[in-house]
Amino acid sequence: MLRFWELSPSPNNTKVRMALRYKKIDFESVPVDPVNRQPVVGVSGQELTPVIEDAGIVLNDSEGILQYLDANYPDTPRLFPGARAGRRECDAWKRRLDETVAAHWSPVFLYGIGRRDSLDVEARAKFQEALAALDEQIGDRESFKDDPEMAICDLRVAEWATYAFPGEGLMKRVRLFSRFREHYGMESGSLPRLERFLVPWNDRLA
Repeated sequence: MLRFWELSPSPNNTKVRMALRYKKIDFESVPVDPVNRQPVVGVSGQELTPVIEDAGIVLNDSEGILQYLDANYPDTPRLFPGARAGRRECDAWKRRLDETVAAHWSPVFLYGIGRRDSLDVEARAKFQEALAALDEQIGDRESFKDDPEMAICDLRVAEWATYAFPGEGLMKRVRLFSRFREHYGMESGSLPRLERFLVPWNDRLA
């Protein structure tokens, strides 16, 4: 069985967990102690997470892990499109989210984990604006791309938005998400279309 070395609540770990659950791949989760990373160093030769061990292969790059899962579990739902044009579109989507969402997510996250002394309210406001734009974009649709081979685009939205709208199961499993919910300052019901979209992704993180 695939072993998944994870350190919650890192977004790189979050997206790998969502990918594994989306693809319905059985895995064993191995929590990593942020203070003592020697076990993961012993497995992968470095201290960063996520790390997977699968069939004698060890990978420690989150994007590489996602590509590996598609390539080595071909009978499960795809994350990435096979066509080059679709992959370019997914890459452009990632760049857009990195610029408009993740950049403003980061300062609030660092405050939430105690790496900053004060909350960056400007970054929080811009993050909220970015989520509101995604709420408008999704509208009444179930997916941002409406293509079953472009699930990675939806996963990338969920990767960031679940910090503002974590599910109950996720907050129970990773208590820090309750703090993030408060710090990102989004009221339940404020972005109903985005919140509806997030339900299955939150279920995969529970």
